Amino acid sequence: MINSSQPHPTTHTTPTTPVCNAAETSSSRIGWLKNEKILLLTLLALIIVTWLPRLEGPIDLRWDGGAYYVLGTSLAEGKGYKLLNEPGEIDAVQYPPLLPAIIAGHQLMLGTNDPTVIGRWLRLSAFILFIAYIFTIYRFLKIYLPVIYALPGAIICLFHLYFNFLSDLCFPETLFGLTTLLFFLYHLKSRSRGSQPAAYLFAVASYAVRTVGITVLAAWVAEGLVKREFKKAALRLVLILIPVLCWQFYISSIESSYEYNHPTYAYQRAPYMFYNVTYARNIALRDPFAPEKGPLTIEGTARRFVHNTMRIPVKLAEMVSAKRVYWELGWTPWSESPTFNFIMWLLILAVLSVLSCFVLGGLGLLLIRREWIIPLYVVMYITSICLTPFPGQFHRYLMPLVPFLVLSLLLFLLAAKDESHRILPPRWVGIGKRLMVPTLCAIFVVQIVCITLIYTQEHRRAVYRDRNNQVLSQRLFFYNQHQQAFDDGVDWLRQQAQPDDVIASSMPHWIYLRTGMKTVMPPLEIDVGKAQQLLDSVPVSYLILDRGAIDLQPYVLPLVQRYPERWKKVYKATDGDLTIYQRVSH
Repeated sequence: MINSSQPHPTTHTTPTTPVCNAAETSSSRIGWLKNEKILLLTLLALIIVTWLPRLEGPIDLRWDGGAYYVLGTSLAEGKGYKLLNEPGEIDAVQYPPLLPAIIAGHQLMLGTNDPTVIGRWLRLSAFILFIAYIFTIYRFLKIYLPVIYALPGAIICLFHLYFNFLSDLCFPETLFGLTTLLFFLYHLKSRSRGSQPAAYLFAVASYAVRTVGITVLAAWVAEGLVKREFKKAALRLVLILIPVLCWQFYISSIESSYEYNHPTYAYQRAPYMFYNVTYARNIALRDPFAPEKGPLTIEGTARRFVHNTMRIPVKLAEMVSAKRVYWELGWTPWSESPTFNFIMWLLILAVLSVLSCFVLGGLGLLLIRREWIIPLYVVMYITSICLTPFPGQFHRYLMPLVPFLVLSLLLFLLAAKDESHRILPPRWVGIGKRLMVPTLCAIFVVQIVCITLIYTQEHRRAVYRDRNNQVLSQRLFFYNQHQQAFDDGVDWLRQQAQPDDVIASSMPHWIYLRTGMKTVMPPLEIDVGKAQQLLDSVPVSYLILDRGAIDLQPYVLPLVQRYPERWKKVYKATDGDLTIYQRVSH
């Protein structure tokens, strides 16, 4: 797909039709190739610039990253797919296994499972993966857009906050985005030999990275149905059932096993123990972080879906630009007037609403052109995340959709530029033609503001000790005093606790990687008597009250206050945001 020196209207292009005119001269092709090489080198330089401040130290293994690493270690050691941090080293049923398998590959090649050593290589691998992802985005956008528009689209993705933040973590989003995009690339090359088998393999890989990857498979089947290619759709259905049924059979075999139904401690497989149970069991609670609210009802499901769906329009605009807070940063310092601030808030909301309409308009254009699979995938993906009880995670969940949303935005702007003379009155034609530049300028300005602030103010130095008592110092995104207090507390605990002690914390896998000691989440039980019995069933030796992955204060604080004879305070951070309690021996 070679682009001519003058961008053609994309109104009549299809994924299998080059954007360029077939009558281009050979010299024109060579000229564009030279120009494109310069553009690609520019893109690579921008990637390197954004990565230079964060190439030091191991990859960030906090939060879910620690769980993926523990599972990878289990695979590398030949123990199966197990959570090694848990007493009894239980079988895992939540996360699909491709990312842990990649981590296991690193460990086997390097001959160690040391998180510090492997983490440094995982950071390098993440850098290479990021380069591949951005260049794949560029190549994908070129299917639909001229080069001069595909490049800004790739840069929007490159400068996006969550592309930078999530690629710094041992999270699956970047890998999932890449495998999904490769599926679309090969699927849209339907005339190429071997393209459909490759597309199928990448679709399966997407499902093996994240459970929501089933939407890729479903969109593939749905496209055949919409096109009335029923035999093709039936064959695709059979093919996608292979990985789906294999994974579900594995989960079913674990959940029906004796070990699952007779856990090592009483609440090990409770629905709120989100690392230890399936997504289905966890989100079946009305609020997984407040299980006392009870199970989800049909009415509750509908209400959750509606409330989440209402958040989507603004999120779409944020995913092709930046979070609303960074739009607001341009004017909040300049006025203390509530009226002015309110007017500006309405103006920014209007701008985001317009951006969202542009994105939706681009998806509509794809439907009009009978390019079914991208709109089907976007709708199915968004529908699936709207069924979850985690609206605070929507930016993370929507990150792999960004290339498709950016494509939709640019398609709409190009259509407005090329077709405004047929849609608008003569005196308004200029609006459509002049829409592209100010829209892209506004997006780039807010993204530059955002990424500058993130790297200068939110990319802070973290200092902690690894399990070999080696001091590590590196910069991590959104590392604040609360997390430094947490790491300081873990450093202290590592020196005080015995190897066979069990710790309870909101970040069990991170503590396990730092100390090597078994670590669990505390029970999320309002009844302090029951909570104490559940802790006794482990038994837990140290209880950490912190601001970690979830708010434990409603559950831990009443317990230690009710039973002061059983729990004594042995450590308190200087800022008061972390307290460690030790079980009192009787």
